[in-house]
Amino acid sequence: MKFEKTSGSKPLYKQIIEWMTTNIKSEHWKEGHKLPAEEDLAKEMNVSRGTLRKAISRLLKQGLLVQIQGKGTFVEKQKISYPFAQELVSFAESMTRKGYHFETEVISQMVIQPNASIQTKLEIGLYDLVLYVKRVRKIEGEAALLIENWVSLKHCPSIEKVDFTKVGLFEAIEKTCKLEISQGMRNFSATSLNKSDAEWLRLDEMTPVLMIDQLTFGSEGTPLECSKVLLRTDKYEISSVLRR
Repeated sequence: MKFEKTSGSKPLYKQIIEWMTTNIKSEHWKEGHKLPAEEDLAKEMNVSRGTLRKAISRLLKQGLLVQIQGKGTFVEKQKISYPFAQELVSFAESMTRKGYHFETEVISQMVIQPNASIQTKLEIGLYDLVLYVKRVRKIEGEAALLIENWVSLKHCPSIEKVDFTKVGLFEAIEKTCKLEISQGMRNFSATSLNKSDAEWLRLDEMTPVLMIDQLTFGSEGTPLECSKVLLRTDKYEISSVLRR
């Protein structure tokens, strides 16, 4: 697709941004496509290198392009979107629908006595136990999100025996415990990574991420589990379809 300047008041660098964005979104430039060297591309487009560089810098900030030192400028992989804000779907279910290959690494899985905050959320007593599971989910070998779950053993007996490297939590609740998941609540907020979580997500400490607090209920309104999810926002995003 050849670049053509348009008349009017729109700055030239913005015209270049729109042209490049169209090439990327239409997949005329596919993921991993290498752009020509700035000098060559500027000549081809009949624009100055400074104007071209300004446009490229904006697209780098938007995450549409990526520069690799010594190799050049490439079309970045597009963010994978999750419909977590519009339906009660798990990560595993979402990725299976989209046809992505993912892996699960279980960091910790143990039966514990929860703190007062978890007891309140799950509406359980002082001596009731929960299954605590901490997992990292990976897409194509790259860490995508870190999940901590607290599952009520009072309402989900035997779930502690499940191999969560192979089975998702919602699947385990519905098939192993024979329970129906009826509804859930999710709260979204921004946070920064501590040192330990940053290492699991292969990011720097204090990197900003999206935090999702989740509470899942059974058919009779009984809280079954609560979760904390840390989602990388440099590669992944939350999507929502809204109708009026």
